[in-house]
Amino acid sequence: MAYYNEDQLRRYFEKAIQKESDSQIKKLEKEIDYLYHREVKKVSDDINIKKQVQMAKELKDVQIEYQEELNQIGLGYNERLIQERNDMAALIFKEIENKLKSFVSSKAYATWVKARLDANLDLINGYDVSFEHALGDQVVIDILKEGVSSKKLILNPSKAITFGGFILSIQDKHMEVDETLDAKYHEQKEWFLSHSKLFIRR
Repeated sequence: MAYYNEDQLRRYFEKAIQKESDSQIKKLEKEIDYLYHREVKKVSDDINIKKQVQMAKELKDVQIEYQEELNQIGLGYNERLIQERNDMAALIFKEIENKLKSFVSSKAYATWVKARLDANLDLINGYDVSFEHALGDQVVIDILKEGVSSKKLILNPSKAITFGGFILSIQDKHMEVDETLDAKYHEQKEWFLSHSKLFIRR
């Protein structure tokens, strides 16, 4: 999983999300269509039976009754779609989280961290700089200690960083740069939930 720069990481997120969502969408479409049409057919069949044995007034009452039932089916259908969409999104992002954890455990992670540090060296060299990193992330700690030349280097473990990467802060410049996988994950997640086609339309 050798994704070393921003563009490669973004494409990885998009590819993984699209693959998982396409599979789940097809499965969900088939299931929902089957359930919906089965219920509609059942109601329609019942109406046809009633038509054969009821007189005009009774038939009208029956039609009103079943129209309400059809409306309830439609309401339940929409509620189910919303729930299925939420469940599907949770499944997709759980898979992405697992892949991120695998990435952090791979050799490619160190290469990625080094690349993100190199991209910011011109900003930090010569300044007091602090870095936040995930608890126990020795890869980040070692790379920062080796690669940063500054007047003062402060390393702060943070529970807020789940996956990896670092957040650098330069107080003299009032500057903060977020180079965490967490930030990139949440950015992609927000984009996906806003733009995805997990809504099944007729």
